[in-house]
Amino acid sequence: MFYSIGIDISKDDFKACILEYNPVEQTERVRSSRKFNNTQAELPKFVSWVTKWESKQPAPVRITMEATGVYYERVALHLFDNHPEWALSVVLPSQARRFNESEGFKNKTDRIDARGLALMGARKKLQLWRGIKPYWSELRQLTRTRGALVEQRTQLKNQLHALNYSAYAIKDTRKIVQQTIAALDKQITKLEKLITRHLDSDPEIEEKVDKLKSIPSIGLITISTVLAETLGFEYFTSRSQLISYAGYDIVVKESGKHKGKRKMSKQGNARIRAAMYMPVGNILSHKRQPYYNYYDRLVSRHGIKMKANVALQKKLLCLMYHLWKKNEAFDAALALRPAGLSASAVSPKGDTGVDTTIPELEMAFFED
Repeated sequence: MFYSIGIDISKDDFKACILEYNPVEQTERVRSSRKFNNTQAELPKFVSWVTKWESKQPAPVRITMEATGVYYERVALHLFDNHPEWALSVVLPSQARRFNESEGFKNKTDRIDARGLALMGARKKLQLWRGIKPYWSELRQLTRTRGALVEQRTQLKNQLHALNYSAYAIKDTRKIVQQTIAALDKQITKLEKLITRHLDSDPEIEEKVDKLKSIPSIGLITISTVLAETLGFEYFTSRSQLISYAGYDIVVKESGKHKGKRKMSKQGNARIRAAMYMPVGNILSHKRQPYYNYYDRLVSRHGIKMKANVALQKKLLCLMYHLWKKNEAFDAALALRPAGLSASAVSPKGDTGVDTTIPELEMAFFED
């Protein structure tokens, strides 16, 4: 017997459910449910509540929580740092939702979600959470803040374009938009300097970043974004894991006589895909080798430019992973060879059987 505790977290509070589970008989019993404020001061109360039930009948404790934005981090880090004897797992919201659906939970409330997480932790063999290194968390804050400001600037530039061609544009309105764009430019430049300073603060990482810069068309923003979203590739052990996490993996839906189309899942980190789009655009605009020939070869094969564009994004991402893990600089002579990155490793036909066993805990940190 062991205790499985599910925690459903929101911005202001979190609901917890203690489940007593017997793995031999495969029976479960809800022992208690309670609501706590999502504050640092409330966490000792949660720990006391769990300890009270644990002391009544000593048994191992497993805690499963859902990664909801950044709201789960305070609870997860507190439990990770202060209670290593408790097995802690963090799962993606999509994983928790699919599990609840498979269990036949038709309603959705915080209390039901907490029970579902407790049941999920009891029945499934979940990976243990291994914490968040402050270095990567800080880099992620910098890159995501910059990305948000760039999106705002793009919206304002589109608005300014509309004002410039409007028959009834107000001069003061145009001036305000221009001033806002100028202010955003300054803040984005400041963030880029902070990102550079942060990467240079660790000599080992600085050296590896310099080697990634040797890849044609790969710049500092792409590198910093990919590293921030993957925690420096720390928890990845294969390219197929990375491909799946970024959403570049291929999915097929077939049933009986129905043969569905093969398509990219896009069930992954959209920030990585956005970061890889820009260097590919640069390669295609300037026909940079050796990758432009690879792109041209794919287009001539199936005639779909966007499909070839995505394949090239995936190839560059895998190359970054390979060079980072090997601590090597770019070598054009080896870049497209099997010893470096084989075409089959990233081509659509080579995506069946993708290894998606990235620990749920790390996956949870990567996502919003």
